[in-house]
Amino acid sequence: MLPLLYLNYDFFSAEIHKDFIISSIKEGVILSEEKLNKIFELFDIYYHNTKFVSIAHREFDYTVDPNLLRSKKHPNLKGIAVVCTSDSSRNIAEFERKFYPGHYEIFDTLEASITWAKKILEKE
Repeated sequence: MLPLLYLNYDFFSAEIHKDFIISSIKEGVILSEEKLNKIFELFDIYYHNTKFVSIAHREFDYTVDPNLLRSKKHPNLKGIAVVCTSDSSRNIAEFERKFYPGHYEIFDTLEASITWAKKILEKE
């Protein structure tokens, strides 16, 4: 499935699809509230009237304050999928899952996460 748009920023890249976004945070980034707000700007631009799922492709190690997962939520975001490429990224995702109040699942492949995203959106 080809993205509608591919974006590359200083701390992350993103693929914009019709009803989901695939993002990859770059190596060593500390994902602060300010940086998260930049990602939310994309949500506002491309999904302001559309339900969508965010797929985090964890190709690299980075740090996020898990409290941001609890306190920051976009109104049209219906779930978060995390694709883990290592045991350490899976362990971090399992920890972060405890903080997110909505649909949050962990996957080994992008294909599985996309299938899940479509199922979540069908239910909404």
